[in-house]
Amino acid sequence: MKRASVVVFCTFFMILLFSASLVHAGGFALYEWSTRGVAMATTGYAQAGDASIIATNPALMTKLEGKNALAGFTLVTPQASVYLDGDKNKTKANTYTVPHAYYTQQMESNENVWLGVGVFTRFGLGTSYDEDWIGKSSLQHVEVQSVSVNPNIAFKFSDKLSVAVGVEILRGTFDMQRFVGSEITFKTEGYGVGGNIGVTYDINDELTAGFTWRAPMRLYTSGSADYDFAGIHSDDGQEISATLPGSYTLGLAYKPNKDWIIEGDVIHTRWESTDKITYGGTIESETALHYKNAWRFQLGAEYWAKEWLALRAGYAYDQTPTRSGDASFMLPVNDRQLFSTGLGFKLNNWNIDWSFMYVVAKERHGIDIEAWDVDFQDGRTWVSGLSVGYSF
Repeated sequence: MKRASVVVFCTFFMILLFSASLVHAGGFALYEWSTRGVAMATTGYAQAGDASIIATNPALMTKLEGKNALAGFTLVTPQASVYLDGDKNKTKANTYTVPHAYYTQQMESNENVWLGVGVFTRFGLGTSYDEDWIGKSSLQHVEVQSVSVNPNIAFKFSDKLSVAVGVEILRGTFDMQRFVGSEITFKTEGYGVGGNIGVTYDINDELTAGFTWRAPMRLYTSGSADYDFAGIHSDDGQEISATLPGSYTLGLAYKPNKDWIIEGDVIHTRWESTDKITYGGTIESETALHYKNAWRFQLGAEYWAKEWLALRAGYAYDQTPTRSGDASFMLPVNDRQLFSTGLGFKLNNWNIDWSFMYVVAKERHGIDIEAWDVDFQDGRTWVSGLSVGYSF
């Protein structure tokens, strides 16, 4: 029976692994790396709940015994209203699928060393407008897609201190459409390489601190620019590049007893390095972003009501990196509040998790974009996920 369970899980894991290259995302920086994490406002930097700590803080692998695997997906549905000189437009309420898959293992040859690998999405953007909207000369549709493969190694230096290091290989794509006299479509793909460090320290039996650093990455993509000009169709080479930001995260987890876990995190994302998008080849230009560094504050809790049932909830406040007066049609949101909940079920070696999150963005008014007076309102996002985990 155990062998059959392993085969079923590994098959599911591989399906998600290969489908991850098709991921679509609903925001530029994403934190939906596990179902349990989403249910607890994307916490997980100081307490080891499952194998998804590869994405949050891989040093926590040293708190997972044996071999652990996790796979699942999150559905993200963003929407907002955009007013141009009082004319109301809505972004399309598309639903994007964000998969994740992880594996961790304690080494048999050295019990103080753990290996792990994760496949997940850290960056993405999906915004689409109706074909007849009046701002289509600036933007009709944009999708920034990415998937990261992140192998890590963790070392347990003492009963209190563990450290992990990892390498991140990110595959990213740009898919953008706008109308300037005629329709222009960019489609490019490429890679970026970065790294990460994780640290965890047990202050006492109840308190654990976690720290994670992720390096910025330069993403270079190449592909084509497809357009019609004066009745002549062209499909020429195009390059698009941008720097993806690094981040620092500090988390503190409190476990008063075996049934409760409460964690609070502070995430500082260095968006100032993401200062522009550069276009080269058929279309040569730069889009200045004027991003500022941003903070994210999140608090999550888990309560095991039964040995087989966990209740989860959380709240997060997420600052936008766009400065006042520098918003764009590409990402029509402001600071956001996130409310989450979810359930966890434990069945022998299996774990099944479900989550739901509701995201509300603040309104922005009186922004000048290409001679339009622009208001962003009604920013709402619905997030729901499901994952399955197995301990070998």
